[in-house]
Amino acid sequence: MDNKTFSTTLQKLRKEKKVTQEQLAGHLGVSPQAVSKWENGSYPEGDLLPRIADFFEVSIDHLYGRGNGDKTFEQMVFEKVRETSVEEYERTKQYDRHPGLAKLIKNIHWAIQIGGWVNNEHFWERPLDPLTYPKMASAVLDNLFYSYAGIREDNDFYLFLNNPEDRTVLEDLFSDTGKVEKLFRLLSDRDNISIMAYLYTLAPGEYAGIDTIAKATGVKKAKVSASLDEMTDNVGGNGPVIFVKEVTSEQENVIYGVNSTLGGLFMGLMMIAREYTTPPEGYSMQMNCKTDSWLKRENGNEKERRRKK
Repeated sequence: MDNKTFSTTLQKLRKEKKVTQEQLAGHLGVSPQAVSKWENGSYPEGDLLPRIADFFEVSIDHLYGRGNGDKTFEQMVFEKVRETSVEEYERTKQYDRHPGLAKLIKNIHWAIQIGGWVNNEHFWERPLDPLTYPKMASAVLDNLFYSYAGIREDNDFYLFLNNPEDRTVLEDLFSDTGKVEKLFRLLSDRDNISIMAYLYTLAPGEYAGIDTIAKATGVKKAKVSASLDEMTDNVGGNGPVIFVKEVTSEQENVIYGVNSTLGGLFMGLMMIAREYTTPPEGYSMQMNCKTDSWLKRENGNEKERRRKK
């Protein structure tokens, strides 16, 4: 590493902090001439480096141009995630299996979860209790966000809700609920759950017809057909359940599959439903700083009046 890198970095940090060479020298207990020499190509004594780094709140590596420079935290996270993904693929040559990447993403979520606790100064690995233990979770919330993590072996998921003060995001969830009501009615039927479960056994690009689905689930063909019509119509044909037309020399059939991109949303819905109906018995960490109600009463009442008109 050449002297110019250290000199340029030191000068830049000093100007950003808006301190003079004399002020920096006074803090370090050296002469202003010494600081001037450092900024023009020389190096300080080794025992001064930690004090310089602490003064500017950077690492010693950063002083030598080996730190993160002007990179934002988001850029550093992006680079770490991408680096992990590339390294894992180069090592395994598997494009459809990323256990290392999955672990990193879960740890990032967990770091966010526990980092909001002001009394916590250290990162610890996300605990995954065995199935024989009571189900545990973690919840962090205030008036602007809600962050929830299921942390048992069979319950490893993360949910984040944002509720800006200048919008009515949560109130909007309870207005114009026609499609939501239809979805809940569909999912309240055990046969429909069986149909969805079978569809999720199909790999991407695989499709099944009414006869096949009926035989596999034990649901009558007429009901399978009616249920699938509702499932595909409920979200405008662009939801988790998709269909294509299979044309043969004899007839035209409709066959059904799962939209891989949106398919995880249904799994997420089922995960949240299970969590809601069988809540955790305890919390590994909970930070509840919420003082406002979930919904603004005046906004909710106004939306309800408009809906009923």
